[in-house]
Amino acid sequence: MIKKIIAIVLVLATIGVGTGIYLFYKKPETVDDKKGIVITAVTLSQQYTTNEKAADSIYLNKVIEVTGNVEETEQNQDGGMMVILKTDDPIAGIQCAMREKGVKVTKGQTTTIKGFCSGSGITGVSLTDCVISK
Repeated sequence: MIKKIIAIVLVLATIGVGTGIYLFYKKPETVDDKKGIVITAVTLSQQYTTNEKAADSIYLNKVIEVTGNVEETEQNQDGGMMVILKTDDPIAGIQCAMREKGVKVTKGQTTTIKGFCSGSGITGVSLTDCVISK
């Protein structure tokens, strides 16, 4: 009986260690190889303004491709590039935290940005791990 218990414990331990090693070495998800939900900056902002919970159920933690006009660019706390897309709301825009620091966009330019939606905050909808979509 004790041999069976020891064998079961060893099998479970082996599975646990194997899973831990797999998760440790697994590369993080990126938006590069994923097809995003296509939407405009104005529509995305309106959906979050109208019903944040419903919008979260559709977009939160999903890859989305947002098309809009660049309202401004700035440096975020980590020294990375933040591109803000214009919406109908003068206070809240679509905030895109770019993966690369040297992204070249200009104010007023229409562009499509692909990233993970991380929900809505005081200053608008946020996207992370963003790249310029081609």
